[in-house]
Order: sequence, then structure tokens, then C-alpha cells
Amino acid sequence: MSMNDGEVHLLPLIDNNDFDNSSSESEDDDSIEVVSNVDEEENKIIDMTKYLTFSSDDESEIDDNANDITLLDNHIIHCSNINDRTQSSAPDGTCLDSGSDVSDDDVNEHHPSNECATNSTSYSLPVTTDVSESKNDTKKTSKRKRRQWSIVEKLNAINTFKSNGSKHRTAVEHGCTTAQLRKWLNCENELLNIVKSRKRRRLGGAGKKLKYIDLDLKLLVWFRERRGKIDSNSTTCNNNLNIPREKVTLKQLRRQGVKLSVELNHEPPSCKWYYRFLSRHRLSLQRPKRQQKIPLTDAYKHATSFYSYIRRANKWGPKRGPMGAFTPRDICNMDESPLELFGDQSKRSINDIGTSNDIEGYLTNKRFATLILTVFAEDNSRVGPILLFKGQGRVAATEKGQYAQGVHVFFTPKGVINGTTMDRYVQLWWSKVKDPHPKLMIADSANSHLNADVIRDLRKKRVVVAIIPKGCTMYVQVLDVSVFSVFKNHYDDVVEEYIDHNGPRSKIKLTASQSRILCTRFTWSAWLRTLKTIDFRKAFRDIGYVWSDDSPFSLLTMPGYTFDPSSADWVSSMNDENDTEDRIDIVADKASEQQQHTQSLATRSKQLTLFNMWKK
Repeated sequence: MSMNDGEVHLLPLIDNNDFDNSSSESEDDDSIEVVSNVDEEENKIIDMTKYLTFSSDDESEIDDNANDITLLDNHIIHCSNINDRTQSSAPDGTCLDSGSDVSDDDVNEHHPSNECATNSTSYSLPVTTDVSESKNDTKKTSKRKRRQWSIVEKLNAINTFKSNGSKHRTAVEHGCTTAQLRKWLNCENELLNIVKSRKRRRLGGAGKKLKYIDLDLKLLVWFRERRGKIDSNSTTCNNNLNIPREKVTLKQLRRQGVKLSVELNHEPPSCKWYYRFLSRHRLSLQRPKRQQKIPLTDAYKHATSFYSYIRRANKWGPKRGPMGAFTPRDICNMDESPLELFGDQSKRSINDIGTSNDIEGYLTNKRFATLILTVFAEDNSRVGPILLFKGQGRVAATEKGQYAQGVHVFFTPKGVINGTTMDRYVQLWWSKVKDPHPKLMIADSANSHLNADVIRDLRKKRVVVAIIPKGCTMYVQVLDVSVFSVFKNHYDDVVEEYIDHNGPRSKIKLTASQSRILCTRFTWSAWLRTLKTIDFRKAFRDIGYVWSDDSPFSLLTMPGYTFDPSSADWVSSMNDENDTEDRIDIVADKASEQQQHTQSLATRSKQLTLFNMWKK
């Protein structure tokens, strides 16, 4: 298996019996789907009793050769004799013969009140009264369709009536009925108030009357308290108040409705009642959007402190370039991200409007592994992706041999990073980047990253650790801004290629070992494509990790923010007695002495055994 092979995810899996001892079957359950394709045209049964009235006295059969069939608007008219053919007349007296033209628009329209009279006494047929305008003496009758009238149209009709004073002429002109016009005239003031206000433009009082009025009001108050809606017209509103915006699900709404129903001494409403509750109060089920952890003004201060620390750290060693002690090859950023085996299946997908977006199988949107990425401004071939799987690591050697060679695999009890895993990561990272020059590692404020032992170990290796302030990772971390999204898109592409090659998805059954093998291969192929897609030197420069001079720079991810290295605040903080060129070496020596002292204390405080106490 070649490390430069971008199609490693398409390699076949080796079936081995050793997998049975260390893996479990996939969660995909076999399902049987019964599909019945029925032609709806065959199910259309024509009830001839709607069109034919058979006489009980006439039991003779009708000869097909002796009868003549006349089609009028797709209604079949049987005449008992060719010589006894009659013409059906329209309401205005116009006769319709067999050669009359009929409009195709009225094919499906049925008027049971009109009947065609024939000479046969055994049956009669209804016919339509809508006839084509091919003849000048034929009157066309149209059926008025119900429509929704806007507020403006209603007011225009009222103004027209006021000008001509005739309800009939106004109804004809606007295409409404006189009854509708009378209703509009009675509620003219309400229509005018709706136009002036910003409320929903619909008259009240229509529809089914509300049954649980008290429950509706109390449930709405309960919802508003948790969502923290504030009246925009209120003058006492303080913009600095922390408004609660709790997540309210439909299940929570129903549970609260049951509690309120018990208090009001009536039966709880049905599930459909709560959907009507949402519709009445203009509410809907939406995907939640997490609000930022800290205000943007506080993020400005934290970002300035973070960038000031990076600029000062470059003064703590011998100058090696325009930035100071560090070069773009020495600055890195590491972070973790959850990973699903086949990608997030719960994302939006294409589907016909008005139909249920059902898929086969199940939705996989849970964490399968944790991905650790380490990116440098230059030379990203040194440290590859790291995957953290859940387990104790008791896997067969055959499985390890099928992992992608560029991906490192760790096992943790919960599948997430912890202190022990961070120590292993640091050892692996240092073995790949070790050289005589100091390094700058940028990480977020996770608890595992702030481990005192890890920080001391990195300082001993002459590595400066810069911690991104809490709540600012979405603004000033290059992995969150530029890398993770691109990697996930490539990962989804790799998964789709695998499914196209071995699918469909519902037919892919994998063991736990095969799933881990595939995850490493998906990750490696996506990582190779990410390295070719992103210009890491530019990404580090845009985020402020790398610079060529002391000119101010702005962040696209943080609107309105600019860091000026020549500002008075940063210059004052830089003039510190500890900011010397040998500070990195001094800190490294102190870290080594502290570690040795800690080890000696641990040795002294160790409990002696009988073997140690035995005098030889």
C-alpha cells in the first residue's frame, strides 16, 4: 500500500477470521421492502349507473352493430336505433348533433342536472352544457372557482361601489359576488386597520373555534419565557441584558401541555393539536443555531492578547527571519474534530417538493472516531492525521496491517482525547519535527491541552505553547477557519466514491474491524486531497500566524477587527524584562530541573517493600 496513493480507499478488504474476535457486526439491520407497482389506470372503475338508467321491463340485449355511439364531452350516448338518433339541445335551445365541436377543457366536468333526451325508453344520459364557441348562437357558461382575495382587492371593490353605487355592476367588474361585496362593506373599518398595522393581513373569526383556550394561552407564555422574546417597541429594553434562548423541542412542548392540562382539569389534547398550536402562533420546527460563546467586543480583547503573545514569543530566541525566532516551518496548529464513518447522513439532500425525504438504511450522524490534524505553514508531510477509536486497542495484527500507512491510530476508552493520549501525541509529534530550532505550537483551551505535565514536557523541548482564548477558536484558529471544512468535503467525496464502487449503501455490511480499516483509508485519501487544495502559507498569513513585516492586518472571520503591531498597548506589553533572546532556553532549563525534582520527590516518597528493607 503506497502512502502517495490517493485511491487507497478503493482497495479491497481482506476477510480474515481474526476479525471475529475483536469486532462486532455493523448496526445495519437487514430490511425487506415490498414495493407494489400498480397502474392507476387499471383501478379506475367506471360506475355506469351514474350515466345509465336501465328499465326493469327491458331485458333484451343490445346489438353492438345495431347501435350507434355518439361521444359528447367524453360521455357515451347509446342510441337504440340509427334511425332514432336525436339531437340534444343546449339550455338556450341550440341543437347539438354528433358533429358538434366540444371544448377539451371541459372533458372532466360533469353536470348531473342536464340530461340528454333520446327516443329510447330504456335509459337516459346526462350531457354537459358547456359548448365550444364555434357557433355564434351558443352561450358559454363558466363555473366560478373559489379564490383568495387580498386586502387591497377588497378595498378596491369597496371604492368602486362607492363611486358607481351599484353592487351588481361592481361585482361584475371585479369578478366577485354581491354577497362577498356586502361582507366586505360590513368590515371596511377592519380592513383599513389591517392595512395600517404590521400584523398578519387576515381577518379573525374564521376557521374552527379553539377548544382549549386557557391551555393555549398558558403554553404560549411558557414558551416565550424560555425563548426570551422581547418586544421591539418596548422602551425599557436594555441591550446589555442576557436574554435566555433555551432550546424548546416538540416533546418538551407536549410534556408541558400535559402538565397544564392536569392543572386545568381536562383531557390532554392530541399530537395534532400541538402542530396547530405552532401554526396559530407562527412557529415552526427549525434547526438550532448556536450563539457565539462570548460577545464580539470581548473577542476583540482576547484576540489582541493572543496575537501580542505570538509577537512577543518571536523575540525570545535568536532572529532567524522577518518574524524573529520562528520560521513558517516551525509554527503549527493542532486540534480535534469528530468524524463519522460514512459522513453526516443527516445533512440536507435533494428530494421532490412535497414528498417525504426517506432513505434506505439508517442515518449515521454519530461520532465514529476523533480526528486530530496538525498543520504547518510549510512542510505538512511530517505529521499525518491521527484517529482515536473507542476501545482498548486489542486488535489483530492483520487489521493493523490494513490501516493506511500515513494514518496513526490510537485507542481511548471513550474515543476522545485525554491526558494520556495527549502525551502519546506529543511524543509522536516531536519525533517527526525534532530539530535544533525552537517551535511554536498553537492549540485551543481544551482541558487535555492545558495539562501541566504536557506543557512542561513541551517547554523542555524548547516548544512555546500559545493557547487560543476560550470562545475565539472560530475566529483565530486556522484549522477551524480553513482546514476542517475542506477536509470534511473531501472525506464526503471519498465516501461517495466508495459507495459508487461497492454500493448501494444499504448493501454494505461491515464488521467493526473493517469499519476502522475503511476509516483510516478514507482519512488518508481525504488528507492527500486537502494538502493539494489548501495554500497553507496563505492561510497562516491570513489568520495572523505568519507575517513579513509589522504592518496592521485584519481578519475576515472577525468583522471590524484590526491588529496593529505598532500600537501603544502592544509596545508597552512587549517591553518586559523577561523578553530576552534566550528566554526559550531559560524556560527549557527550568522545565528540565523541575521535572528532575519532581521525579526525585516521587522516588523518595515511594513506599519500600520488604525486599528493599532486607539487609544483605
